[in-house]
Formats: sequence, structure tokens, C-alpha cells
Amino acid sequence: MPNAVVMTAYGPPEVLKWAGVPLVEPGEGQIRIKVKAAGISPTDLALRAGYLKAIPLPANAVLGFEAAGTVDAVGPGVTSTSIGGVTALLFGLGGYAEYAVASIWTRKPDTVSWIDAAALPSSAEAAVGVLRQLNVASGETLLLFGGGGSVGIIATQLAVVRGVKVISVVGEHDETLARELGATPVRYGAGVWPAGSARWARWTPCSTRPATVSWPTRSPWLADPSG
Repeated sequence: MPNAVVMTAYGPPEVLKWAGVPLVEPGEGQIRIKVKAAGISPTDLALRAGYLKAIPLPANAVLGFEAAGTVDAVGPGVTSTSIGGVTALLFGLGGYAEYAVASIWTRKPDTVSWIDAAALPSSAEAAVGVLRQLNVASGETLLLFGGGGSVGIIATQLAVVRGVKVISVVGEHDETLARELGATPVRYGAGVWPAGSARWARWTPCSTRPATVSWPTRSPWLADPSG
């Protein structure tokens, strides 16, 4: 029987226990991986602490929205991924375990470490989701708050490679990083943006009014499991 970090109740980190759990078989269009590394997201912490009780959790829930490992088994309908392949994936829950099942995945490049691969999916999903919502295009300007965070770093690189001018609002310690990524850094402070406003905005060359979006909802981006 494999092991997982089981959440025995809401509360501090001590409610998480290493315990045996059933080995789940992958279903239609799913894969199972032998986990090498698992990411810890702010959502995991909020769920465990009990701040998100509106989200139902099963008894002895296994948290973890992202992980990386080797493919251990494939479910019916999966033809493009074979056992033994290396992958990073995004799922509902279950990453804090020796084995995890998911419907969304992508191959891990050889140059990316297991730890980095496990830390990437949620942040990359958020960055890609926002850029898709804004439909930002070459020649436009993107105002990005939190440019020194994981989502901001990824969004900056994706936007710059598309020919988008990125204005990255950062703290003093992240100015050099923003420049290295191809953005124009702007320091947080009076006159930059009112507190509590949208974190992203896009300007078209012929308009002075920004289009804003809310923080993205979760949407599959990593890979098409069938191809």
C-alpha cells in the first residue's frame, strides 16, 4: 500500500499525517505518476487551515494541486504517453502522495529539475489564463502587478516573446529581475494604482482606457491528454 500525506482535520500543519492509502487506478483519459516532487500552493494552505470550508473535502483528504514524476500507469484512451515517461501535472487534489492520478499533464523537459517542475503548473496556468482572457497581442502594452512573483515572472516572459510591452509593478528588490525578463519596472507607490484594483490591464495603441480582468479561474492549459 502506498503512502500519502493525509489531512486528518482542519488546523495547523500537525493535522497532516503520513499514512497508507489505496492505490488509485487511472480512469478514462488519465495517467498515474510515481511522484518525485509535489508543489505546495497557497490554496493548499488555506484548505488545510479551514479558510475554504465551502470547498468540500473527502475524509482524510490528500492535498496538492501540482506534482512531477514518472508515468506509472495509463488509463483507457491514453495513447500519446507511455509508462516511464517524465511529466508535470495539474489536478484537483492528490499531489502529496507517492502516486497521483490526473487528467492534465505535460512532459517535463530534461533541463528542468523535479522540484522546479512540481512548482510550475499552478503559476503557469494562472499566467496563461490571464493572457488568454486579455487576448493581449503584439504591439500592445500590459500593466502587470506582482511582476516579481511566480505568476508575474511567467506572464512577463510569455508576453515579451509575443512582442508585448510589459510594465511590471514590483518592489525595489525585483527591479533588476523585471528588466532581465524584458519588462519595464515601475515601483509600487503613490499614484501607481489604487489598492484593491485589478492586477492586470491592457492598453491598445489607439485607446487610453484599460481593459481589466479578474484573477483567472482554473482552466486546463498544460496539455491535451490525447495529443
